[in-house]
Amino acid sequence: MSVTLHRHGGCCGIAVLGPLDGAGTLELAQALDEAGRAAAAHPVRQSGARPPVEVSFYDADTLPRDAVELLAARLAGGQPLRIVAYHALLAHSLMRLGLPVRQVANRAAPAAPAACRALALSGSAQSLDKILHIVAALPMADVAVFVLQHVDEGQVNLLDQLLKARTEYEVLMPQHMAPVRARTIYVAPPGYHMKVAYGLVYLTRDRKIQFSRPSIDVLLAALASEYKAGALAVLLCGYGRDGVDGCGAVRAAGGTVIVEEGSECEGARAMPDAARDAGHYDYVMNLRAITSVVAASVAGEAAAPEGPLLELFLDAVAHQCGYDFRNYQRDSLQRRFTALVRQFGFDSFARFQRAVLSDAAMFERLVAELPVGVTSFFRHPAQLRLLREEIMPYLASFPMIKLWSAGCSTGEEAYSLAIMLAELGLLERSHLFATDISGYLLELAKSGLFPLAGREQNRGNYLAAGGDTCADQYLIEGPGFLRVPEHLRLRVLFHRHSLTGEGIFNEFQLILCRNVLIYFDAELQRKVLQRFARSLHVDGFLVLGPQDGLNMMAQELGFVPYEAGSFIYRPGGALHDR
Repeated sequence: MSVTLHRHGGCCGIAVLGPLDGAGTLELAQALDEAGRAAAAHPVRQSGARPPVEVSFYDADTLPRDAVELLAARLAGGQPLRIVAYHALLAHSLMRLGLPVRQVANRAAPAAPAACRALALSGSAQSLDKILHIVAALPMADVAVFVLQHVDEGQVNLLDQLLKARTEYEVLMPQHMAPVRARTIYVAPPGYHMKVAYGLVYLTRDRKIQFSRPSIDVLLAALASEYKAGALAVLLCGYGRDGVDGCGAVRAAGGTVIVEEGSECEGARAMPDAARDAGHYDYVMNLRAITSVVAASVAGEAAAPEGPLLELFLDAVAHQCGYDFRNYQRDSLQRRFTALVRQFGFDSFARFQRAVLSDAAMFERLVAELPVGVTSFFRHPAQLRLLREEIMPYLASFPMIKLWSAGCSTGEEAYSLAIMLAELGLLERSHLFATDISGYLLELAKSGLFPLAGREQNRGNYLAAGGDTCADQYLIEGPGFLRVPEHLRLRVLFHRHSLTGEGIFNEFQLILCRNVLIYFDAELQRKVLQRFARSLHVDGFLVLGPQDGLNMMAQELGFVPYEAGSFIYRPGGALHDR
């Protein structure tokens, strides 16, 4: 990490490289001081205003709390600043707190890809099953598909027969000078190079290329010449270097190249690794991601995130990125993805998923924005009042109270619990865990900084939840935002945890999971509730959201309502004297 001050003309600029830490925040303060002195020594503009100091953050998705407070304090004190963020998440986090920020793309926006007119699937050892997997997922479209797998010349090639059992495309092992038609798969026959030119398939017995005939290099070079930017080439597992130069030809012609991740190739990774090392690729992906991207590309720019394309994408996200949304409600996912495609600045689902599956920062933004993040302090105050007046006094009998805010988002619920525990004198002997699937949202939560716009709602919710003083002592107004005091902020333990794919990690007397499970389908809702049952102390309590619609399922799984309509439950068989 480095903070560099530079001058140009009468203006100063500060470049921040790398994520900012405590020492970096001190360097930033010193640079702002120096820039302020330089501005004061410079003649004032005719307008009477000092030139602003441009502070550019190049590599951060979030800033630590003290850095945000530093920038806000300088702006409030009259130092003219122009904040520039090169990461979309950082721009989002600063705008959330009311700081003026300008987002700049840190890379040139890719040109819209040409419509896919030809798809090439090629490989050698360990590639057969993968070719079959991709072809089985192809939607019917006006695309010609060319399949080439290295096979010994004297070996019978049954690939065309295997493909016919998995697709509605016409499958041919073509004759010389066969016409190229859309919705047709052409399988390279053993012992012949397969080329395409002027709408015809050419089969030749020319010399072997990279010890291979048919050669992937020969096929891809021909497709690059014939289809140019309309060519999409996929290079799968295999030995040797055949295909490396062909991938280079496709990219040079404006087409797109996807190379399989070598770790999937069970030792036969030389071919995709060679293409990767040569730089002849656009994306390196695992099989599930390749299948999803290829299917969406073949379907075309107008294809929507629904049906089989959505299922393929969710499967790709689970295997490529480790986040499992496959049990989320489909109607909700379709609406959110349709909105996010536009929100992320893409004109098609195909382009959107290429970016999300290949760019870690873009994917983290997806995870942060996929759920509809509606939250506030002391949300559902009647429910929290019941916690304050009846349940927390009961939990006071435990020597140590363990609480879990599951799906905590930006932390409002967790801090609301901390405030209630502090007012009841229980905070010092409580362990309050807050978890979410999004690392970005957790960083926002850890900062303890919140938009000023929610202040009036927070005040009203606090009083309705049984607060007897004023919420302002816990949500202190800063220069443009609200700040949770340190003694509360440091009592909440924020951790990344996935409700969909990870198990229990402690035993809790109180678990809150409100307005999270509403996005899951019934199967996943049931699994998560069962995990909560295993995570809950026999005398504990589970709090669900009034809008989750899980009252019947919770009771079917053995949870007992604490009070009708409260959406608070106890484990089955637990005794409770009212």
